[in-house]
Order: sequence, then C-alpha cells, then structure tokens
Amino acid sequence: MKSPIVLYEPPKRARTDYRIGLSAWTDKSLLDEATFYPRKTMTAEERLWWYSRFFDAVEVTSSFYAIPSAATTALWARRTPPGFMFNAKAYGLLTGHYLDVAQLPDALKKMLPRTQRARPRVPSDILGSKARSWAFGELRKGLQPLQLTGKLGYVLFELARSLTPTDETLSYLTTLPHEIPYAAVAVEFRNRSWFGERTDKTLQFLKDHGLTYVSVDGPRSWATMLPAVTSPTAVFRLHGRGKQRSASKKCDYLYNDNELQGIARIASAFNGRADRVHLAMNNNRHDFSVINGLKLKEMLVGDWHPPDRQALIEELEERRSASKTTKKHRGHAA
Repeated sequence: MKSPIVLYEPPKRARTDYRIGLSAWTDKSLLDEATFYPRKTMTAEERLWWYSRFFDAVEVTSSFYAIPSAATTALWARRTPPGFMFNAKAYGLLTGHYLDVAQLPDALKKMLPRTQRARPRVPSDILGSKARSWAFGELRKGLQPLQLTGKLGYVLFELARSLTPTDETLSYLTTLPHEIPYAAVAVEFRNRSWFGERTDKTLQFLKDHGLTYVSVDGPRSWATMLPAVTSPTAVFRLHGRGKQRSASKKCDYLYNDNELQGIARIASAFNGRADRVHLAMNNNRHDFSVINGLKLKEMLVGDWHPPDRQALIEELEERRSASKTTKKHRGHAA
C-alpha cells in the first residue's frame, strides 16, 4: 500500500481508537470450513458472544441484501459488551446494484413497474426516488437500537462498479450525511474512473461533504489500494491480494506477516489524525480473516493478546448448562 493521503486534520491530536474486526461473523465459509467457533451447533446468541470475546467490531454484510429490523439489531446490542461496534453495509438499492426481485420486501415489489415484476433481477434505479426514500427510512429505523446504545460505527456505501463520477452520482453522495445523520458514512468506490487524474478531486469531494473514504486492499483488478483519510473516521477494508477473478475465490487469500506489517504501518500513520480507524477483514475463506484479524489487532492495539480459548470454551459450556437449567425451571413453572 502507498503512503496515506491525509486531508482531514482533527482540531486536537489525540490517541486514535483502532477497531479490527471481520466482515460478517456468520459468513458461510467461517461456519462450514473454519475452526474459529468451537462448535458447529451454536445458537446465534452464542456465536455473537464468542465473536465479541475476540473482536470489538464487525461489519454487518447481510444488510446489503435485506435491511435488518430494529428488533434484530436490539438483540445484537444486548448480546455484545459495552463499547462493541457494528458497521452496517447499506442496502443494495442505495448503492446502485442489481436487486433480486424474489428477495424484495413487499413494499418495494409494489413499486416495481408491472413490466419488471417477472424478471429475476432488476437495476436499482428502476425503482425511483420514492423507493430510495423508503429504504433510507427503513435503514434508519433498523439501525436505531445500535445508535441509541452507542454501538453503531459506520454505514458502508459500497458503490456498484457501474457508478462513475457523474453529476447525478455526486449529487446523490452529498445527500448521504443527511439521510444517515448519526453515523460515519463510508464510501467505497469500485470503478477506476474515480481515481487516476481524478484522485485528488475525489478525495477532496469526500472531505468537503463529511464523507469517509474507504481504503481498499484487494486484488489488482480492483479499483485502488490508495490509503487516505477524509473524515474523523478512517476505514480499511482488506479483501486479500489473490489473482483469482471468480466471485467465489477472490477473497481466498491469507496475508503473510510481512504484508500485515505493511498494512499496520499505514494504519499506524493515522494515529492522532483520525478519531477512529476501522480495519475490516473481508478475506472470508476458512479461518483466514480470523487469523489475519487477530494478528493485526496484536500489531495495532497496544499489548492486546487473544483470550484463552480453552477457558472460553469452558465458560461457553457453563452458559449452556445455565440456560438449560433456566428453561427447565420455566417449564416446570408453566
């Protein structure tokens, strides 16, 4: 990665809060192929409890496909310790992606033109501004429990590869801090037209509108690996450096220690220049994201070391036993 470009300057330099976590705590590969979770048959509550013993932040990627309900996010808030942070991906309708018609909520299906309802996938812009307003409203409602408990970090707008710096796209981006007023709004670009000769203009635009630039580390075929900070929050998303082009293999990559040290040096350069720096591991194959995430955390977070895994397993079994006892007593009382 290159030396960072720093456009945001804090009013007062202070020690930066570093948050390292995974892009999803229930990724299919993590559940099926990895050994991070000690049991294959853990409840949703147990998995989140286990995850939060090792990491203090996570990206919610499922919100890209379906906006979570407030009831669901309230459970997440209750099941994690104080200070834990959730960073949510914006719904695909809000980032210019194609949408699966079968997965659309009823409210959006009703807004589809009749000629489009039989199609398996439709472009997001076919739904129009009314649908977009609905989605923003639902997203705000869904994330409110995290906001109220201080557990909402950034909302990630991972723009579709088709979105280029047109007047329409730029105008839309300026509205995001108003639509999501209580969280850092992070923008990840996937089209190369935002960079090259336009890099300075792109970063200055984000800075001027209070938007967080997402520094991407990924395959060479992706848009950029340029680290920069344009707001009080800095975000790194680490996808792996594999050369595979297929969607199933592009994140199948384990960083080596030299690569991680290089990433840690760049992230360390933001110390005192950003209030918080997030590093999200998205090399989601096997245990790769866990192995690399824990190593990065050791490099960046003082004298932090992973907890005793065996002690946690014993604590998990005690929690399971206590839960069974409680359910049994409730059954007798009924």
